Amino acid sequence: MPPPPLHLGLLLFDGCMPAGLFAAADLARAANLRLGRTAFVVRWVSLDGRPVQTWQGPALAPEAALAEAGCEAWLVPGLWTASRSDLDRQRAALDPLVQALRTRPARESLWSYCAGVALLAAAGRLDHRDATATWWLRPALAERFPHVRWRFDEQVVHSGPIRTAAGPHGYLPLMLQSLSERLDADALRDVEAVLMLPRPQQWPPQFRCVELLSQEDARLRQLIVFAQRQPAQALTLAGASAAIGMSLRTLGRWLPAQTGRPAGQWLRLLKLRQAAEQLCESSAPVKTVAAALGYASEASLHRSFQALLGCTPGQFRQAHARPPRPGAPNAG
Repeated sequence: MPPPPLHLGLLLFDGCMPAGLFAAADLARAANLRLGRTAFVVRWVSLDGRPVQTWQGPALAPEAALAEAGCEAWLVPGLWTASRSDLDRQRAALDPLVQALRTRPARESLWSYCAGVALLAAAGRLDHRDATATWWLRPALAERFPHVRWRFDEQVVHSGPIRTAAGPHGYLPLMLQSLSERLDADALRDVEAVLMLPRPQQWPPQFRCVELLSQEDARLRQLIVFAQRQPAQALTLAGASAAIGMSLRTLGRWLPAQTGRPAGQWLRLLKLRQAAEQLCESSAPVKTVAAALGYASEASLHRSFQALLGCTPGQFRQAHARPPRPGAPNAG
């Protein structure tokens, strides 16, 4: 029997960026049409049921108030913020919503992405949980919410009923997970082909085979998340095979067929991508990055960069570091 429909609340608030909510609603509608039955019931909701003014966009009228909508999961969108002080100001202005999120029943799922994750953190819903958020907010969020186990190197993080994602398009991996729980592989592929726009190609091309969203196989996505959480020294093929319930011999054949790379090299490349992200998102010394990700030494990280990318960590940072955002000198 198919699972019962998921009642998903799309949460509107003043200053929100609703594009991700519209996209999520389209994905849910497409899934229902493809299946020929109702897999998702979508409701547009605001704190008090009154219209809200979106960021530099139209006022949107919700269907219901948060307390009356009767949803099992809530998607909290991002909001435009350009500095730490801007984030604090917006969070304070939305304090009634934050308090309402704080008191939602623990059984309900809360999903958020981009800067919207800060609202869940302010509500205490991320305390002592794993979570991720937009890369440039790393310093501000880590400082203001030290009880959250931040995993900024991961694109999407599940921690019980809480799901968080990085970037303004973070609704995509959140919805992909929910779709994959309710659609078979063929139906999911059809919905993705019609509505899920591909992400921009990441730098450099060697990293494309370790992109979470580019993987169709659920076991491969599971393996990516597992590997991201292992220290580099502890990341072994034996551990990877155990994580997805596959024999070591089968993994050695299956992983190259899926990724086009030898299994051990693919695992090393995945860890190297995390190091590359940290190098480009902070000014931390290479030694600090190596230690944080569990490399044996700074020299070990150097060898991995040279072997897999043909450059040193410093050269990679110089070529690919993201420019600082205006008004956020410590956030890029």
